[in-house]
Order: sequence, then structure tokens, then C-alpha cells
Amino acid sequence: MCFLPLSPSPSPPLTDSGRRARGTIPPVSGFQPLPSWFRCFGVFILLLVCGVPASASPSPKIRVVGPPELENIAVQVERLAQEDFTEVLNLTGRIGFSEPITVVLLPEGSPLAEEMPRWVAGYARGDRRTVVLFPARVPSYPDRNLRTLLRHEVAHVLVWEAAGGRAVPLWLNEGIATVAAREWGLEDRARYAAAVIGSGPRSTRQLDRSFRGNAGDVRRAYALSAGFVRFLQTEYGILMPARILDGLAAGQDLERAFLEASGVELRRAERRFFKDQAMWNTWVPFLTSSAALWMAVTALALLAIARRRVRNRVMYEMWDEEENWESGPEERDRDQEIN
Repeated sequence: MCFLPLSPSPSPPLTDSGRRARGTIPPVSGFQPLPSWFRCFGVFILLLVCGVPASASPSPKIRVVGPPELENIAVQVERLAQEDFTEVLNLTGRIGFSEPITVVLLPEGSPLAEEMPRWVAGYARGDRRTVVLFPARVPSYPDRNLRTLLRHEVAHVLVWEAAGGRAVPLWLNEGIATVAAREWGLEDRARYAAAVIGSGPRSTRQLDRSFRGNAGDVRRAYALSAGFVRFLQTEYGILMPARILDGLAAGQDLERAFLEASGVELRRAERRFFKDQAMWNTWVPFLTSSAALWMAVTALALLAIARRRVRNRVMYEMWDEEENWESGPEERDRDQEIN
């Protein structure tokens, strides 16, 4: 969970030059390929023209700070930081990591941990390039392990950079971070289906307010935000979130940035997502999945067991009555006197 600061930043907005999709060039008859050294030199010149720092890397440089009792967790964080964060970079439109990020590990019982709600496993400060993690709270939705938690919070830092330090709606901020951190699993689909088809938010404004509710509202908001970001990528291209952040960095409001990035108004996309897409994106894939099949088989088996127990109980009662009548009137009278 991350609530980014709203103070402006002098960082310039990122242009499309560094991430524009490049098409393939059809082969030309008689064309001789260029030497490998020439191609490498051309790529180097292209990076310089695009303004990419020479130290940019697809993996963040992490500086871990924490108490001695969390030393093992610190080692895990440093190892996880060496992985490829390309997917996280693509969602935010960044080229790479040019500056280090500080990760602060705090145990339960620390003053800051006491101030935070129990469902908050970490948060980020983009202006300080700092991530705070509470490792003991990792097994909570949407972060099921330390890897997803780290990627989630690092994505928040990149969102702040991509937006030039300007305000980013919570649904977009958390949606990007959640998509960057984890695969779309069965739990996400179930929470998303319950949120969309039930009495959940029906607009991004309501979705933002849900992040300030109780733990159940927040979990629902995470699932919906991630679902909406994935919907935007499917409908308007994988760079859609990054284009919105570019518009915000240029000083546009959300509606204008969304319109220029997608060609449609935000309210129209909301209507399609919260109404039209609910059935096809949740129930149909879920009902046709192997998980739904096993759930149905399990339910039928439990129903058969319950009915079998009812039949056995009725049968045992009939046997008892037959034994009482076969025992004769004298034994029945004696049993009644005893009772």
C-alpha cells in the first residue's frame, strides 16, 4: 500500500522515444547485413539520443537497512533485487534504474509498525526513493510473498518518477503496482468477480474511496484496480498505463491524460469495465476452468456424503423400532418401567 506525496518534482516527463514499439524491416534483395560492431555502435548512439543514462539497469540497486534480527530477510531482499524488473519498467514507461533505492525493514512492535494498519505490509516514498517493508505481514492480499511485496513497492517509486512527482489516483497507482508484482491468479479472479458483480465500486472515484475503508474494502479495491489496469492494457495497448502517467507528468488532469492516451473518455471505459466486462472477464473464465470443475466435483461428493448419512440415520432408527417390536410385550413393558 502506498500513498504517494503530492508535491511537484522538477523531473522532466519521459518522452515516447525510449519505449516506442519498433516494427520489423522487410528484407531487401541484395542487402548485406551490417557488421556486429557497427550495429552495437548504432545502439549506443541511439541510447544517447534518447537520453538514457549510461548506468540504467533493468534491476534496481537496493540498499537494505534493518535491525540485526532481520538480517536473513535483508539477504533475501538483496537477492530478489538482482532479478529482472523489465515488466515493472514497461508498466511505468521507464527505461531502467539509474539511482539506488533504500529498503527499510521493520519488525512488528516498532513504532512505525504500530502506527500502520495490520493489512499494510509496506509502503513507498517516491520523493525519497525509499521503501518500507514489514516482513511479518507479507502473507496478506495482494502480496503473498516477499518477492511480490518488493516489486509492488518498487513499482510505486517508478510511478512517482513517471508522473513527475504529481498526484496519481490511487486506483492507477495501486493497479500498476499490483499488476507489476504478481500474475493474475484464481484468488484475484474470485475477488474481482465478487467486487464487480456484488455491491462494490462502480467508478474510479468510488474505487479510490475504497482504499480508505476497512481491510475488506481495501482488498476489494486492490483486485478491482488490478483488473481495470489489465483491462486498459488489453483494450488500448500494453503501454496505456505509461501513457497516462506521461500525461499527468505534463500537467494534464486525469480525464485529459486518459483521453489522449486512449482516444476515449474515462467514464466510457469505466462503464465497459464495471458493467459489460464483468461476465466475460470473471465468471466465464472461472466457470470453464479446471478449478471450477474440481469445486463442482467436491460439492457433489459432499452432497452425496450428507445424503448417505441421512439415509443411514433413518435406517438405524427403523432397525431400532423393529428390534423393540420383536423383543415381545414383556421386554417392552420392562424397558418402559426402567425408563
